[in-house]
Amino acid sequence: MSTCTVCGGNGIQRVSSQRFRTCLACLGTGKDAPDPEPQAAKDLKVADAVLPRSCLVPGGAG
Repeated sequence: MSTCTVCGGNGIQRVSSQRFRTCLACLGTGKDAPDPEPQAAKDLKVADAVLPRSCLVPGGAG
């Protein structure tokens, strides 16, 4: 793994002159996240992500 290009490897991003946050690109590790495995992406199906209709209706039972 290489150094995160977003935070420069320290795991923290400057938001403003007095505010900081954990780097979301590397999740604070300072290293680039590994590329996802191609096989894992192939295993995902659209049907796996379908929610029941009741979850989409305001006030519906989840």
